[in-house]
Amino acid sequence: MTRNSMREKVMAIPEFDELRNHKELGDLQHRLEEKVLELYTLYEINKALNLSMSLDDLFGVAMTLLGNSLHISEYCLLLLDEQSQDLVIRASHGLSEEATCRVRFGPGEGISWQAFSIGEPIIVQDVTQEAAFLYYKGYKTDVGSFISVPLKLKDGRVIGVLNAHRPEKNSFSLGDEELFCAVAENVAIAIDRARVYEKTRELSIRDPLTNLYNRRYFFEYADREVERGKRYDHPLSVILIDIDDFKNYNDVNGHLEGDAALKKTAVLLEKNLRKGDVLARYGGEEFIVLLPETGSEAAMGVAEKLREAVYNGCYHGRETQPLGRVSITLGVSSFPCDSDDLVRLIGLADCHLYMGKAQGKNRVIGGAGDPAGQVKGRLRAHQSGGGI
Repeated sequence: MTRNSMREKVMAIPEFDELRNHKELGDLQHRLEEKVLELYTLYEINKALNLSMSLDDLFGVAMTLLGNSLHISEYCLLLLDEQSQDLVIRASHGLSEEATCRVRFGPGEGISWQAFSIGEPIIVQDVTQEAAFLYYKGYKTDVGSFISVPLKLKDGRVIGVLNAHRPEKNSFSLGDEELFCAVAENVAIAIDRARVYEKTRELSIRDPLTNLYNRRYFFEYADREVERGKRYDHPLSVILIDIDDFKNYNDVNGHLEGDAALKKTAVLLEKNLRKGDVLARYGGEEFIVLLPETGSEAAMGVAEKLREAVYNGCYHGRETQPLGRVSITLGVSSFPCDSDDLVRLIGLADCHLYMGKAQGKNRVIGGAGDPAGQVKGRLRAHQSGGGI
């Protein structure tokens, strides 16, 4: 009896047919269970992503969820940098910190760019057979198989890619691809939403003319810094700045030039501050600076540097000013030597500023104490200004 004829006889046995039906039902049940699990995974991911409004929070949540939900330990999110037009790693797991910071893919580079440009997922089951795979520019060499899925929005725009890799070859299935695509779509929508939120928030805390932080944001940030200073015994300083004779500048040169002078002053001040310092437009021609981790003596040095930068600045019509140049007067106060209260610190800096005005302008005034008991009156002015 041939093997085929024996197989036909076995298949004809009623009991075998019943067993086959049971097996088919079992397979169907297994597939249904897998599909339910996938849907639940997507639900959990979407629910968690919806709670994350800032990009940093979102990346942190996404990294945790992706590993747990997709059963992968090495993966990353790359987003398109609008300026360089490179794909840049914004979050990763299983890649070195150096790779995360340094690796980027320009137009036409690697599988990541291919998936991004065509807007379709790409699976490489054996990366040794794919010349276009770049091993993250040499930073990740223990890769067997790889998948890159576009982060595509509902309107078809692609904003980046989700990459995952495993050390074993042939380790991504068609089911993996479908699940990764569904997850990537949810992640893309969440990233787009977080970007809109951050842009809206940024507009709400920025001065529209100078693009510096506004008064409201300064008080929010400074309040937190003062509390941090109290908790950890760290110093900080406040510098209040006023452009000298600005009304004269406006009257002689016109309000458009006045606006230009405000913007130029903002640029000069910002260029001469550290990245961690906070510069805000306080109102009119006044600016305010918070210097974290900076004591009184160092703050006086920073204020003098700012004064020189503005005084040496090339302003249109500067020769029409009483001093022959655009100048600023600065008042300085410091925590904790002057006060441990934010409003009092600002009031004290304001008093020092007006002392500088009285002494001839274009100077820096600071120091501990309450100059001639003036701070109470200036303090009431700042409290009534609704800054906090």
